[in-house]
Amino acid sequence: MTALAALIASAAAGAVASSAHAAKKRAPVITGVSPMNVAVAQVLTVRGRHFVPGRYKNTLVFKRDGARAVFVKAEIATKKMLRVTVPKRLTDALAVKDGAPIPTKFALRVLARKFGKRFTGAKLSPMVGAELPPVPPKPVVDPDGDCDSDGQLNKFDADDDNDLLSDATEIGLRYPLDPCKSDSDGDGVGDGYELRSARDLNNDEYQNPNAFMPYPGKKPYPNPLDAKDAGTDFDGDGLTLADEHALWKYTLAAGSPAPTPESLQAPGAALTYSDGFKYSVYNEPSGDDRRSPALAAAGYAKEASFHQWLQAAGYWVVHRWYDGSTGPLLDFNRDDVVAETVLPGYIASEAHHLDLNGNSWLSDDERDEDADGLSNWDEAHGRMTPEWWVAAYKKETPFRITYAGTSLDDPDSDGDGIRDGADDQDHDDIANVVELSRKANTGRPFDDPEADAALISGDPVRGRVQPFNPCLPFRDSRTCPTYIPFDNPWAPFDGPPWKMDGKDPNYLVLN
Repeated sequence: MTALAALIASAAAGAVASSAHAAKKRAPVITGVSPMNVAVAQVLTVRGRHFVPGRYKNTLVFKRDGARAVFVKAEIATKKMLRVTVPKRLTDALAVKDGAPIPTKFALRVLARKFGKRFTGAKLSPMVGAELPPVPPKPVVDPDGDCDSDGQLNKFDADDDNDLLSDATEIGLRYPLDPCKSDSDGDGVGDGYELRSARDLNNDEYQNPNAFMPYPGKKPYPNPLDAKDAGTDFDGDGLTLADEHALWKYTLAAGSPAPTPESLQAPGAALTYSDGFKYSVYNEPSGDDRRSPALAAAGYAKEASFHQWLQAAGYWVVHRWYDGSTGPLLDFNRDDVVAETVLPGYIASEAHHLDLNGNSWLSDDERDEDADGLSNWDEAHGRMTPEWWVAAYKKETPFRITYAGTSLDDPDSDGDGIRDGADDQDHDDIANVVELSRKANTGRPFDDPEADAALISGDPVRGRVQPFNPCLPFRDSRTCPTYIPFDNPWAPFDGPPWKMDGKDPNYLVLN
């Protein structure tokens, strides 16, 4: 029996040695990585097989295109799992944009008893970002106080600051907000609105099935802890975060249903204006949150409201002092026809002049929330601001007086009882809405800079409109000065509107 036992023990030892020898020859394999989005100084877990158990016995290699590989020892390892803290020296290997490191995809490879055969493909290659700032301490709210002065003690109030975020939500975020301040960063935009806009912006439609993504908590998103983002246009519609927040507040004041903390954060919730969507009014025809514009230019309620006001206030048919004719205010090229369909590429109807790109739908910038005949973008940053005309027509000398523009959330910005589109900033008896576009007033198609001569008005001078210069288009208007200075005169006295002596003309039709 003793001899038999020795023989069995010898055979078993040989099998173990053979197995260990075989294991030494096996290359490590990566089968899983978590998380796929990780930051420097965070822990990355790699799963697979053929690793060497123990501390610092395996090396994880990070490699991105165009940079040297970075080797990192695994603090913890089993045969099937590695745990690595992403080192700060990996920061130098991150891609850089505008002088700052950005999240970068790294392929991985393990060195155990031998190297893995290859680096991971795209599905197992994590995105590595720069080290996150330290998590601030959780704010403390006095339970017996009343942050929003609504007569309800904080300990009984689920939303102490009325910012459409529950206290639990604000404190539970990775970067907590102040549940006693409706605007934690003091930029004039409420915390709940910024959070919802950020989620809208981060809602990726290319994913299938599409999922409502969580608020990312870092820039570049509308961020309730970034005091400098109110002037940023995140969704690319020409309106800033502050603009769209003001428009949203305007819709609430006008009677739109007020959201609740729960409804605002629900996946299907929709802001009337969001800095995460160009078309905040949208449909979800397939039910998977893939959006399509839903606010048609034809039949737009705000446009109808403006037209009704024009007729009720006596501005629908106006006297045109310069040619003695009468016609509707929106008959831009004065052919006694409001609905134009003749000019190819031209707006399909002068009455639907808000739809600047002609796609039959109104984006947030094209909408006219205060129903004054002027688009949101024109009033905030476009043709109803003096700065736009100075930038667009650099060869034209501005008028001596800088007239005020109009407000995107006030239909009567100067309080004179006349809606801004029908009002007249430079007092030359030509309404603001008629002075927005030189092409519309000369009959030129919008999409053809070399318009056919037959489509151009026979009187191009009258097309040289400008809402902040009373001498344009007519130098004999009632407010164009009688005496013009010799030095640095304004348009049209700053040079001929035609080519002369080989020089470029001052009169341009750019808009």
